[in-house]
Amino acid sequence: MSKIILHLDLDAFFCRAEEIKNPSLEGKPFIVGGDGRKGIVSTCSYKAREYGIHSGMPTFQAKMLCKNILILPGDYHYYSLLSKEFINYLKRYSKKIQQMSIDECFLDLTEYYEKSGKKITEILKKIQNELFEKYKLKVSIGVGTTKFIAKMASDYKKPMGITIIRNRDIPKMLFPLPVKSFFGIGKKTVPKLNQLGIYTIGDLYNHCLNDLNEVNDVVGKFSADIINELEGKSSDEVSTEFIEPKSIGMSRTLDYDTNNREVILEMLEFQIDNVVDSMIEQQMLTKTIYLVYKDAACDNDFKEKSFSHSLNNYTDNKELIRKETISLFNKTYDGKVIRLIGFTLKNLKEKENTVVQMTFEDFAKHEENSKSFIIMNELNRVYNKPIFKKLSDLEK
Repeated sequence: MSKIILHLDLDAFFCRAEEIKNPSLEGKPFIVGGDGRKGIVSTCSYKAREYGIHSGMPTFQAKMLCKNILILPGDYHYYSLLSKEFINYLKRYSKKIQQMSIDECFLDLTEYYEKSGKKITEILKKIQNELFEKYKLKVSIGVGTTKFIAKMASDYKKPMGITIIRNRDIPKMLFPLPVKSFFGIGKKTVPKLNQLGIYTIGDLYNHCLNDLNEVNDVVGKFSADIINELEGKSSDEVSTEFIEPKSIGMSRTLDYDTNNREVILEMLEFQIDNVVDSMIEQQMLTKTIYLVYKDAACDNDFKEKSFSHSLNNYTDNKELIRKETISLFNKTYDGKVIRLIGFTLKNLKEKENTVVQMTFEDFAKHEENSKSFIIMNELNRVYNKPIFKKLSDLEK
C-alpha cells in the first residue's frame, strides 16, 4: 500500500495570528511587515490581496493600492507559540512530522489511517475543524503518496482547502496548471521555460520525456527528478523529530527573494528561538553554530554558502547563542539577494553527561555571590540570629 502523506499549510498565518489576537481585523485589508521607506510586506490578509497587494511588495506601494491599509509589525514570538500549538496538536495523529517552516509541515498519516478504520476525508475534516475550534487556526491540507504531491495538493485550493491527489489523478489535476505553480521552479526560470514552449506542468513533463537535454539547459540536474515527481515516485519519507540528533536545525525559504537585512534577521531570530527551545527540550548542549544562505541568483543549482562558529564551551544559554549567531550573520552575510536562510546547532551532547567549564562571566557571578554569602554569615554571627538572607531564599 502506498503511504498517505499530508502537507498542512496554515493559511496567511501571520495575518491569521493577528486576527486571533484582535478579531476586529477580520475582513479588513491589512499587512504584516515594516513601515517607512524600506518597509516590505511580509504577508497580507486575503482582503488586502483583493487590492493587488502581495508578499514582497514595498509597503509604500501597498499604501498606494489601498489608502486605508493597516500596517502591523510582526509579533514573531507569538507566531512561534501558535506554531508550537499547531505541531503539538498534530502529534496525536502521527509521530512522523517534518516541520518545514513556522506555518507548514509534512505528516505521515498511514499508520493512523489503517488503525482508525475511518474515511480519509473524515479524518482530514476533523483535523481542519479542530484546529479552528481549539486554536482558531485555518489550514489547507494536501494529500498524496509523496511529499511533492502532497505539497502541490495543499496549494491547489486555499483557504481552508482539502485536496487529495491520487497518482492516477496527477495528469488530470496537475498537468493543466501553469508551470510557475510547480513546486521548486523559481520565478526567473519560468520565462526561460516559456521560451521553450513550456507553459503548463504537462508541457514540462512531456519535454522532460522527449527533449531532456533542452530542459537540462534551463533547470540543470533538477530535470532528472521532474519525471519521478510527476509519476508519484519521489520521496515519501517524513523525517521524524524523535531520532536522537547529531544536530538540530531549521531552514526557511523566505516569502520572497530579498537582501533586506531586517526581513532576514526576523526569520533568523524565529529560527534561533525554535531550534534552541527544541535543543533544551531534548536536554542537549551545543558547541557549534552553523548558518547557510541560498543564493537567489542561481537558478540551476541554487548555490549555497555555509559558515560555522565554535563556542568556547558547551551551552544551552539562548541569549549567548543568539548573540553569537547574530555576530556570525553580521560577519558572513554579503548583502546578496537570498531565497533561503538556515540555522543549525551542531556538535551536540547530552546535558547530563557533559561537564560545562565555568566561563569568566559565570565565575565573576559566583565570586560575587560568595562574597555576599560570607558577609551575611558574618552579620548573622554578630547578632546571633539568621536575620540576613538572600532575596532568593525568602519565602513568598
